[in-house]
Amino acid sequence: MNRTLLVITVGQTDVQLVENGCRREFSKRCCAALHEQIEQRTGDWRVVDSPTDKRSNEEVKTLPDGPFELCTPKLDAVLQYLEGKGVLPAHALILETRRDNRAAPGDPRAAGLVLERRLCELFGSRIEVTRSAYLKGAERLEDRNNEPHAVIRRDVVTRVDDAIRNAVANISGGQIVVATTGGFPQIATLVDEVVLLHAGQVISVELIEVPDSAWAEPGTQDRAVSRRSVPEPVESYRARRHALSLIEDGNLVAAWGAVQHLTGDAVERKWTRVVEWLYRFAASLPIPEECDIPVLRHPRMAVRAGLRVELALRAGDIPRAVHGTVAFFEAALWDHLRKRVTQHPEKRLFKLKDSPPDDLVRKGPPYQSKTAFDNDRRHPFIPKETSDGSDWYAIDDSDICAIQLATHYLKLDKLTRLGQAVRNVRELRNDVAHNEPTPELMADARQKMAEAKLWSNDGARFLTQPLIQDVLNELGVTAPETLCEDLIKTVRSRLVQPT
Repeated sequence: MNRTLLVITVGQTDVQLVENGCRREFSKRCCAALHEQIEQRTGDWRVVDSPTDKRSNEEVKTLPDGPFELCTPKLDAVLQYLEGKGVLPAHALILETRRDNRAAPGDPRAAGLVLERRLCELFGSRIEVTRSAYLKGAERLEDRNNEPHAVIRRDVVTRVDDAIRNAVANISGGQIVVATTGGFPQIATLVDEVVLLHAGQVISVELIEVPDSAWAEPGTQDRAVSRRSVPEPVESYRARRHALSLIEDGNLVAAWGAVQHLTGDAVERKWTRVVEWLYRFAASLPIPEECDIPVLRHPRMAVRAGLRVELALRAGDIPRAVHGTVAFFEAALWDHLRKRVTQHPEKRLFKLKDSPPDDLVRKGPPYQSKTAFDNDRRHPFIPKETSDGSDWYAIDDSDICAIQLATHYLKLDKLTRLGQAVRNVRELRNDVAHNEPTPELMADARQKMAEAKLWSNDGARFLTQPLIQDVLNELGVTAPETLCEDLIKTVRSRLVQPT
C-alpha cells in the first residue's frame, strides 16, 4: 500500500494566472481580493499545466470577466520530482492562510483551494487531501508585544503541530515529502522540524524546495530539488552555537548529540569531528589518531581525569564529579607508578625497577591472628610469580594500599595528602552510585568535597584547588587551573572558523 504523505505550505506565488500561454503572478497588494474572487467564481476557472513562459514584470491586478485559467507551478514541480522517483502521494496536507481581505491584503487565501483541485483532478480517489489554516480572520503570525509569541504565536504553532500530527498518523511506516514552497519563512522552518519530530526514526522524510524561477533564465520551468543531502548554512551556524553553549557548560555528550546529524556532510565534518572527539573524551572512549587537540590525548592520565571532573562540575553532574575525583587520585598514582614498573606483556602483573621495601610486600597465609591478616592486607605488593629471573607482582591500589604506595614507595608528599583527602570522602562514590540522587544527597556530597578541599567552596571548580594543582605540578604539569578554559578556547576557535 502506498503510504506517502505530501506536506506543502502555500504562499503568494503558488497560484498564478495563465493567459496566452504565459503565466503571471498576482499583485501582492491585492492578492487577497483576487483570491476572494477565485473562491466566489469556482465555476469560471480551471487549473491547467504550468506554462514555462512567465511574464515576471506584469502582475495581475484584475481577473478576466469570463472563464480563465490558473496554474500551480510549484506544486507541478514537486509532482514532477516525485514522478521521477516513482512516488505517488496518497495523502496531502496543505497548510494555508485564510485571513480576511481587509486585514491581510496580501494573503493568498484561495491557494489551498486551487492546489486541492489540482491534486484531485490529477489523482482522483487515489489521494486524500486535507487543508489546514493556521491563520484566520484578522490574526497575525506574531505578537511582538508578548515575548513568548514574538516570532510565532503559540496557538499558531499548536495548529500546525496538530495538523501534522494527525496527518502523520495516517501513514505509519510510510514516507513523508515536505515541500515548504511558499508562505512565511518562519512557518516553513517550523513545519520541517515538526514533521521530523513526529516522523521519528520509523518514517522516512525528504525535504524538497522549489527555487524561485524569477531568478532563472527566461523560459526555464520551475524545478524541485532535494534539501536532504546538503545542510542549510543556517543549520550549521545554529548547531555550532548550540554545541558551544553545551560545551562551555560541560555537557560534552549532549553537544555531540546536538550535531551528530550533520557529521555525514563532508563540509560540516570539519568541525563536527571536534565535537565527536570531546564526546569520546568525556565517555572515556578511544580517541582517533587524527585528533590534534593535545590535551585530549595528554600522556598524563591525571590531566585527562582532572579535566573530566572540571567539566562535570560545570555541568552540575555531581555523581560523575565524585567518581572522577576519586579516579583523579588513582590516575595520578599510576602516572607515577608507571615510571617505576614494567607491565607483563600478557597479564596485569608488574616487574618493579627497584625492589620494594619488605614491609610493603604481602606475606600471605598462614596468619597467626586477624590482626596479622588485617596488617598484611595493607601491603600493596602481592608476589605472583617468578619467570625469566624476574619477580612479578600484582599491585593493590585500593584505599589504604594506595596511600601506602604514595607515602612509602613513591614518597610523594603532595600525592599522599591527596590520597588522605580522597580516603575521607571515598564512601561518597558508593553513596552517589547506589542511592537515589536526591537534592539533599547531592548538596551533602558537594559540601563534603569542599570541606576536604577537593572542590572549591561553591562546589563548582576542581582544577583551581591548591591540593589538585600541587599533584599536577608534581607530575610536571604547568598552569593546571587553565586547562579547561584553554580547551574550550581551542574548541571555540575550531567551531567558529572551521577549516
